Amino acid sequence: MSIRISSNNRKQSYTSFIFCPNGHKNVSGLDDCATCDMPIIDFQQELKFIIDMFENQNLKETKKIINLGIGLYGSQTIFNLSTNIYQPSSNYLVLGSSKSDLELFSNIKTDVESNNGIFTFDLNTSNEINLWSNIESSLSENKQLDDYIRRVGINENIKDQTVILTGLLGEPLVSAITPYVLRKIQSINQGTSRIIFSALPSTNDTDQIQFNAYCGLSRIIKSQKASGDILVVLQGNALEKMVGIDRSGQTLNSEVLVPRMLNLISEHGTTINNLSRIAKSLKVLAFSPVYVYGRSYEIYDNIKNILDDAAYFPLSPFEFESIILSIAIIRVPENVLQNISSKRIEDDYNSWNRKRFPVLKESLLHIVPVRESSDRIDVLLLLGGAKLENIIKPLQNGYDRFKSYIQDMELWDEFNITEDDLKKLENTVVIYDKNLNKLLRTHR
Repeated sequence: MSIRISSNNRKQSYTSFIFCPNGHKNVSGLDDCATCDMPIIDFQQELKFIIDMFENQNLKETKKIINLGIGLYGSQTIFNLSTNIYQPSSNYLVLGSSKSDLELFSNIKTDVESNNGIFTFDLNTSNEINLWSNIESSLSENKQLDDYIRRVGINENIKDQTVILTGLLGEPLVSAITPYVLRKIQSINQGTSRIIFSALPSTNDTDQIQFNAYCGLSRIIKSQKASGDILVVLQGNALEKMVGIDRSGQTLNSEVLVPRMLNLISEHGTTINNLSRIAKSLKVLAFSPVYVYGRSYEIYDNIKNILDDAAYFPLSPFEFESIILSIAIIRVPENVLQNISSKRIEDDYNSWNRKRFPVLKESLLHIVPVRESSDRIDVLLLLGGAKLENIIKPLQNGYDRFKSYIQDMELWDEFNITEDDLKKLENTVVIYDKNLNKLLRTHR
C-alpha cells in the first residue's frame, strides 16, 4: 500500500495560518478554533506522519532476499526450497515457459497485498520454440514481466538487497531471458547484488540443449556490469553424481541438496553481498561451488580435513592456482562449537586457504550454529577465479555439432541468429579467461 501527497497550492500568505475541521482560519499555534472551539489539527502534518509510517512499514516488510526461479528446473528447485525448508526471510518469483512449469505452486497461496510469498508468472512460450534466440525478443517486450519483477519486492529504497536467480542453462527460456531479467533488476535498484545460481546440462543431453547452455553462459558473461555480480555454476555431470548423507543416515541426491545449498546462500545474503562487491571490483564473475552435507566432525577431526575432502568433489572444476576469492558458510551443531570454538574453525579455515590458494586475495567465513545433537557439519564453499574454459568444456562438443547443423542446413534465419553472433559469444569465453589470467599474474 502506498499513499502520495499532492502538491500544496495554498498561497504563501496562508503559511502562518491553520484551519479547523470546519474550515475556519486561525493563527498558527492555537489549540482550539477561535470561531467554533473545535480542536485544531495540523492535517498536513498528520498526513505526512501517516505516510511516513506506511512507507517505513513497507520497507520493513520488503524482503532483502529475493529468490527467482526460471524455467522447469528453476521452478522445481524453488518449490523444494520454499516448501521443504522454512525460510521466512525470502520472497519468491517463479517464471515458467508454460503453465506446466508452474503446476507445483497451484496449491500455494500468495499474499499479494502484503507483497509476501510466491509469485508465479506464465510467459506463454510455445513448447515448439526450443532455441534461446527465437524467444529472446518477444520476452524482452513483456511489460507484465517488468511488473512482476517489481511486485516481488525489488525496491530502490532497500539497501543491500540480494536477488538469486536459479535455472538450468540449456532450457531455452533460461538462456534467453536471464540477461534481460538481470538488467531489469539493476535498472530498478542499482545497489542490488545479483547471484546467478545456474545448472548446466549433462553430456547426455541433446546437442541443442548444450548449444543453448553454452550461449546462455556466454551471454551472462558478455556484459558483466549489466549481467550480474556472482555466477555460481553447477555442472550437469557433477549434479548427477552428487550425494549427501542426512542425520538419519539416508542418502540424498541433488534434488534435495541443491535447494539446501540455495538456502544457505539465501539465509546469509549479507555475507554474499560483501563478497559480490569484492568480486565486482576485481571483475571476477565465475565461481565454482563445493558442497558437503553431513560430514562427521569426530571422524574428520578438524575443518581442514573436511575442506580437503570436499575440494576434490567440486560441482564445477577449478584450479587451486587460480582462486582469488573464497567464501565459506559452515553449519555447525552447537555441541561441537562448545568443544572446539568458532575461533578454532576460523583458524583452520584461514590456514587451509593459505595452503591451498597461492593467489587468494580475499576470503570470508560465516559460521551458522544449529541446535542438533549430532556432530554432522555442512560446508558450502564458493570459489571465485574458476576458468570458463574448464567449466564449459563438457558443452563444447554438443555446441560445435549443433552449430555445424545450423551452418550445413542454413538455418540462421529460422533460428534468428547469425554466424557473427556465435563468434562474439565464443570470443566472450576466451576474453574472460584472458582477463582472469592477467588478473592472476598481478597477484602472484
